[in-house]
Amino acid sequence: MVPQLTEDIIAEAMDRAWRAVCSPANERCYGLPYGVKEAQETCTPEGRCKIGWVVADAGRKAWDAWLDTRTGEGRLRRQAHEPIKRRPDLG
Repeated sequence: MVPQLTEDIIAEAMDRAWRAVCSPANERCYGLPYGVKEAQETCTPEGRCKIGWVVADAGRKAWDAWLDTRTGEGRLRRQAHEPIKRRPDLG
């Protein structure tokens, strides 16, 4: 069974996620929500859905935003990034 999600629920949860990561003065920090259909496709049988992601430090840091539709509790999971490799010819 797909949990009930709406644009309003996703927007509210993403606002909470953004506030947990970003400060109001940080202009390079963004919350990027999924649409309802996209979020529903990520739902687990336990009712946890990936509802979007938050990007900070101009893209150097990113978190997946998850919502437990049964409890309304949100979680942020840091995205793993591979370090940027410099080209040998650039020193």
